[in-house]
Amino acid sequence: MSPEVVPPFLLTMGVSFLIGIGLRGYYEAEGKFDTFGTVRTFVFIGMLGFVLIQLPEIGNQAFLVGLVALSLFLLVYYGNKVLQKKSPGMIGVLIALLTYATGPIALHLPQWYLVLIGISILFVLHSKGRIRQFSDRLETGEVVTACKFLAIVGVVLPLIPATIPPGDGPLWQFFATLPVTPRQIWVAVVITTAISYLGYVLQTYLFPRKGLMLAGLVGGLYSSTVTVLVLAKKSKARPAIAHQAAVAILLAVSMMYLRLLALVAIFRLPSAIVVGPALVALSCVAAGYGLWLRRRRPVAARAVVAAVPATGEGGGVEMEPEFRKNPLELSAALLFAVLFAVVSFATKYVLEYFNDIGLRMLSFVVGFSDITPFVVSLLQGNFGIGDRQIVQAVIIASASNNVLKMVYTYVFGSRRTADLVAPGMIGLVVLSMIYAVIGL
Repeated sequence: MSPEVVPPFLLTMGVSFLIGIGLRGYYEAEGKFDTFGTVRTFVFIGMLGFVLIQLPEIGNQAFLVGLVALSLFLLVYYGNKVLQKKSPGMIGVLIALLTYATGPIALHLPQWYLVLIGISILFVLHSKGRIRQFSDRLETGEVVTACKFLAIVGVVLPLIPATIPPGDGPLWQFFATLPVTPRQIWVAVVITTAISYLGYVLQTYLFPRKGLMLAGLVGGLYSSTVTVLVLAKKSKARPAIAHQAAVAILLAVSMMYLRLLALVAIFRLPSAIVVGPALVALSCVAAGYGLWLRRRRPVAARAVVAAVPATGEGGGVEMEPEFRKNPLELSAALLFAVLFAVVSFATKYVLEYFNDIGLRMLSFVVGFSDITPFVVSLLQGNFGIGDRQIVQAVIIASASNNVLKMVYTYVFGSRRTADLVAPGMIGLVVLSMIYAVIGL
């Protein structure tokens, strides 16, 4: 037997030992003392699997026989447990079977994989309360939606052709005129909705009720426009939090720039190198102005914050259901795909007939809606333009989108919030346009 088996053997013993300690700690915390096995038992189970799989010529068969024998013993233990009307939980049984598999894993797979399994077992074992709280908040419909999304990513996406086969039908003619392929469209859908879903999960399940500042940060990752609209309405309904709402709106705008930078880096890294410093600088300007406003809030506003219970600055904020739609819904994904194709089509013809000035004008107009399909289509499409033109269009679109947010704040928010937000928004628009026209 080669000395090379010594590290996997020691790793097997170490992981089995940690699993045994973790299970014992779990049982003690739950007040369960009449349970299967001790720490040494789990070490021996791990050693048994390692030794049997290493037997010359019959290792695989011996390991399977050992698995059957261990399973029979665990079956007797579990049956006796049920007969005595104890808790029907199978945690000890399942962890024992996982521990038995540590030997073959240590021998045939990378060592980090076994360590990851051990950490995962301990994490899940000692996160009972957190997992229960999360699962209680989770709606069944959203689980089904997430499963559908995984199926679309893992099954449908590989089946979508990179190009449409030659033909003369209307569908082929439409895709033939687009500067993007069907697969590029769907990849864009997958990536953008995944980023939005991260913000949605943080917003809905991890921070269901949060302070205004955290609402701005997390909401900006999900959708800065929606977040600004919701915060503006909150400020109008509760004039006392107008100052804090203005700070949160600026933080949401700050997150918009980081979200754009993430999209640019994913789809077109050379462009990210060009526009990265500008987007980070604009994000810092928005966040810096917001934090400056926070430090300069009047004494009356501070008294309001101090009087509110510990649910976050200005009170807990929960996004209304109509603004908190799951971005993984199939209807939302299909709508994004349609918008992506339409915007790509429009961008191609604007460039063809009006050149650079047409692209700049289109960028400004598109900014008064959802800019994500436009930005991603520029990054994905074959428009025959360089990084400078793409970066310029992204910056202009973000500038006009900030104009839209400012209008939303005045129309739907309190006048105090809008007046506080306006200088920052105007400054961002001016800086963006200066950079787009002179700096590029």
